[in-house]
Amino acid sequence: MLASDNYRGMILFTYSTIHLLKKDKVRFYYALKGRDGKSGIVKKYKVDHLGRTVFLVPIKFEKQVNEFFRLWKCKFKAREVLVK
Repeated sequence: MLASDNYRGMILFTYSTIHLLKKDKVRFYYALKGRDGKSGIVKKYKVDHLGRTVFLVPIKFEKQVNEFFRLWKCKFKAREVLVK
C-alpha cells in the first residue's frame, strides 16, 4: 500500500478472546496493557486501542502483533488502511 504526503499506512486488527478462560483473559489484558511497571504491547508497539477488540498498528510492528495473537491463539483479521 502506498502512502501519500497526508496519509500513512497502518494495520487495522480485529480480534476475539472468546476462547480464553476468564483467568487467561486477565493475563491476556495484562500482556496488552502492562502491569507492575512493565509495559504491554499497546505501549511497546505504539498501538492505538480503538475499541474493545480493535487495534490500529504501525505497519512496522505488524509482524510482532501477529505473533502476539498467535501466541494467545486468538482469531484475528489484519487489514491495511490509510490514516490521515
